[in-house]
Amino acid sequence: MRRLPAAVVVAGVVLLVLVAAHPVAGPVSGPQREAAEGDDTGIELLREAAYAGRTRSYTGTRLVTTWGAAGPSSALTHVRNVPGEGLTVRAETAAGAGTVAVGVDPGSPAAGLVSPSDGMLDVLARNYRVETAGTGTACGRTGRFVQATRADGSPAARYLVDEAGGVVLRREVFDGRGTLTRADAFIELSVPQERAAPRMSGHAWYGGPSLGGGPPNGQVAHLRQRGWDVPAALPGRLELFTAGETAEGYLHLGYSDGLSVVSIFVQRGTLDESRLAGWHARSRGGHTIWIRGLTGFEAAAQQVVWASGEHVYTVVADAPADMVDAAVAVLPHQEGIGAWEQVCRGADRLLSWISPFA
Repeated sequence: MRRLPAAVVVAGVVLLVLVAAHPVAGPVSGPQREAAEGDDTGIELLREAAYAGRTRSYTGTRLVTTWGAAGPSSALTHVRNVPGEGLTVRAETAAGAGTVAVGVDPGSPAAGLVSPSDGMLDVLARNYRVETAGTGTACGRTGRFVQATRADGSPAARYLVDEAGGVVLRREVFDGRGTLTRADAFIELSVPQERAAPRMSGHAWYGGPSLGGGPPNGQVAHLRQRGWDVPAALPGRLELFTAGETAEGYLHLGYSDGLSVVSIFVQRGTLDESRLAGWHARSRGGHTIWIRGLTGFEAAAQQVVWASGEHVYTVVADAPADMVDAAVAVLPHQEGIGAWEQVCRGADRLLSWISPFA
């Protein structure tokens, strides 16, 4: 990623301090502990937060920090949500101008997955233990923690939900070793006409397709009959939630564990590696894959591309690196032939297809 202004670096240090001040190795103890052992109130609180994130007007500045093999990288984004229209996101760059995206789904990777769909929360509940875990503060606002833990007790994610406005103030995601890989936090937030989120139960809030049920069996069978390989699941408890062919000729497969999204695009053709300026080559199983991190409003996403036989695979993911590596490893890696003039579409085009909530 590009070098950020000093103000962003300072904000990143502040976020690191906030993360350190609220360790997630285990539940909060003492009087702050709100849920008795075995209670499952965390999912309902996240449902309320997701509802608020889509139906409330708010403006703010958010800092996204990711930790990878090359160390931490940060991006500062200014957001404005208009119910029914989506987020307007302006990313701050070293030059100061930034990139702008309008109408971003609050539950898409480009928005940081801070307002997931009801179906995605169903998947989260199947894969992780989700509980409330006390209170904390961010950008001068008080919120309630929700943490998701794996079967071995290691942290998978933690959310801080604003008590007054109901939106997610901070989201942290951890890899399989319990190492923090991403933190997405408001450092400024304004929610006009704040009021407590309605305490509703069940699944009546959300319309549209459900992530939990996955694509229709007939649709998957049709794709397989056309010669496409459509895995039902990927490592890391990633479940198939969408599958189809785009107008541009891509096969698009979407997978999620309830916290992260991994999208796979496959097009018939072969790869012209000479066009991959700005990408980094990495060897996997004797074959070469190409990796880059995205910039702008989709700064937390990773993109991987490689050739396999007569196909080109592109993976765009908002997920920990170990999850992306495991997914890439089980996909086909065969020797390619020839050269393909169009390496892949722009990252913005791919990201416009990967939201499971549209």
